[in-house]
Amino acid sequence: MGKRMPQFKLDGLILKIPRNCMNDNIQEAINLGQYEQNETKALHRHITPDDRVLDLGGGVGYIALQAARIVGAQNVTTVEASPAMHKAIGDNAEKNGLDALRVVHGAVVPDSHKGDAVQFEVLPGFWASSIAAEGGKKKKASTLVDVPALKFGELQTRSMPTVISMDIEGAELDLAQCVWRPEVRIVIMEVHPNRYGLHALRQLVSSMFANGFGPMPWGTRGSVMVFTRLDAPTGQ
Repeated sequence: MGKRMPQFKLDGLILKIPRNCMNDNIQEAINLGQYEQNETKALHRHITPDDRVLDLGGGVGYIALQAARIVGAQNVTTVEASPAMHKAIGDNAEKNGLDALRVVHGAVVPDSHKGDAVQFEVLPGFWASSIAAEGGKKKKASTLVDVPALKFGELQTRSMPTVISMDIEGAELDLAQCVWRPEVRIVIMEVHPNRYGLHALRQLVSSMFANGFGPMPWGTRGSVMVFTRLDAPTGQ
């Protein structure tokens, strides 16, 4: 018989993670209670029971499940590109009695993306997986898979979120320049300047300002930035 899938309990939530998607860093973060710690604190700081949440880069589903306990699972949509982790989120939602959570398979892309699919690079540590860089070298021990390309504008229209959380390993740079629906009032975004540099991070912040958002100090910590709606978009 094969080994059982690793199971953890974090903040009262049961989380099962496929063994081939785990690494020592993920396990240590969970065991120390530090997994998605900054995102969780930001979420609890700003979310209300009346919100609708769109979670991009769902991972094991922890942020989506945290949100579902506050707003109701039926008001949360989470998106995950890794086929194994997409299934894990659904299983974890059911295990925690939050199976009304909507789990969507695919990678989020700008509205300008051509085609129905995008290449996704799956790494053994699921939290570092990302859309494959065009013309870039494949990382050691990674697997390239084609996944559905989910346009950001269409995702917003389908889920009508008031809060968007995202940890999408660099793809946030392009999404910041897209059109954001006026209902969105809070954005919790993990940024990755190690992937695109500080000049691009400055452009990301400028794009968020142009879309009517400004940095929110309360909840912003480390690589997690919180943006709040300030006014109507001014255009790019």
